[in-house]
Amino acid sequence: MKHIVPAFIVPNIISLTYILNTLRSLRPLRCMILVTAKSAKSAKSCLNCLVFDYNKYCMSGCAISSVVSAILVLGLIVAFTTTIHVSYIPAWKNDAERSHMDDTWSDMADLKSNIDILSAGMVTNPASNIQVSVPVKMGGGDIPIVSTGKSSGTLSVNLNNCGMAITAYNASGVVYDSGSDLFDLGSISYSSKNNYYINQVFEYENGALLVVQDSRSLVKLSPAVTVSKLGATDISVVVSAVELVGNRRTKSSNTIEVVYLQSNTSGVLYSNSDLVSDVNITVSTNYPNAWAQYFNTTADRANLQYGTDYTIATGDTFTSFALTGGAGEDIRLSVQKITLDVWIDA
Repeated sequence: MKHIVPAFIVPNIISLTYILNTLRSLRPLRCMILVTAKSAKSAKSCLNCLVFDYNKYCMSGCAISSVVSAILVLGLIVAFTTTIHVSYIPAWKNDAERSHMDDTWSDMADLKSNIDILSAGMVTNPASNIQVSVPVKMGGGDIPIVSTGKSSGTLSVNLNNCGMAITAYNASGVVYDSGSDLFDLGSISYSSKNNYYINQVFEYENGALLVVQDSRSLVKLSPAVTVSKLGATDISVVVSAVELVGNRRTKSSNTIEVVYLQSNTSGVLYSNSDLVSDVNITVSTNYPNAWAQYFNTTADRANLQYGTDYTIATGDTFTSFALTGGAGEDIRLSVQKITLDVWIDA
C-alpha cells in the first residue's frame, strides 16, 4: 500500500529544513534536530519556537561581544602602559637626570667663578666686604604627568679635610714652610642621588673644582696654582690658596639650596724676593690621582721634564709635587692666602 504525503506539508517541511540548516551554521553548538510534522499547524508552531530561541541567542551573543570588547580594550591599555614604563620611561628619566647633572655642574662652576672673583677683589682691596649667594639645583629628572618623581642630592660644607703644605729650599736649607697656615682650607661638595643616571660628585677643594664618578676623578676647573718658565733660567710658581671658613654642615634635598660666600681677609705669606732652588707642594685630598694628573699637565705645559725638573708622588690622601731648579736655574715662589666665610641655610 502506498503512503501519500499531503501536498501542503511538503513546502513547509522544505522551508523548515532550510531554516534549520541556516540556524545550525550560525550557532556555535551544533546539534541534530529531528522535526516531525503531522500537519502544517504543528510545523508552524515548531518554527515559531525556533525563531524565538534564535533571537534569544542573538541577544546573549551581543552581551558577550560587549564584555569581550571591553576586556580587549583594557588589555591593550595595560599592555601600552607597561611598554611605556618598561621601555621608554627609564630612558627618558636617564636623559632628564643627565640634563639635571649638567645644570648642577653649571651651578658649581658658577660657585668656583664667584670664589675666584671674590679672591681677586680681596687681593686688590683686602678691606673690601662683599657677599654673594650661589643657588645650587639639588634634584631633578622629573617628567611632567608621566613620571613626576625627582632625584635628590647632598650639599656639604667643610666635610672633607683638604689643605696644602708648601716648603721651599735653597742651598742653606728651608727658606719657607707654610706650616699650619694652609693646613685646612675647607671644601664644598655636591653628591647626587640619582635613580637612573650614574651618580657623580662635584667638589671644590684647594681652589679647584673636581668631578668624581665611580673610582675616577678629574680636575675640571684648575686651581690658582700656576707654574711657568721665565726666560731660559727661572721658573715661576704662584699659589693663591683659598681658605673656606664655616661650620661643617650637610644638607640633602631635591629643591634649590643656596651657598653664601663673604670676603674675610687676605695676605701674602711668601713673596719671590728670595729665590729658591726647590719647592715642594703637597695637597691633602681624597682624590690624589686627579691632582697628580693636574700637576703633571701643568708642568708639561711649562716645558718641564719629569724626573729632571719635577717629580710627583701620591698616597691614599695626598699628592706631592716636587719642583727642582736645574743648574743655574732659580725658582721664584709667591704664596698668598685668601679667606672667605661660607655657609648654607639650616
